[in-house]
Amino acid sequence: MAVLISADKKELIITCDCGCDEAVHLKIDNEDGYVYQCFMNGNFYKEQYGMLGTLKKKMKKIWAIIRNKDYCYSDIVMNAEDFKQFKMYINQF
Repeated sequence: MAVLISADKKELIITCDCGCDEAVHLKIDNEDGYVYQCFMNGNFYKEQYGMLGTLKKKMKKIWAIIRNKDYCYSDIVMNAEDFKQFKMYINQF
């Protein structure tokens, strides 16, 4: 896992090192007080389901909502050192 912080400390990218090519990108806008979060994955061609596949995936999400369950899009697993760096970045605001 890599925690990448921009020079002006307004952007943070957390990447996974297990080979899945997934990352979370956080951008902090101090003027408006917003934080933008973007989930990035490297499975663009794998995620092309077609019309029926997309409908099936949407139905899974709807079924989870109907049963009052959470639908997990992705997980982030950090080791202790990465979490300390992430916590230090977040606490500066």
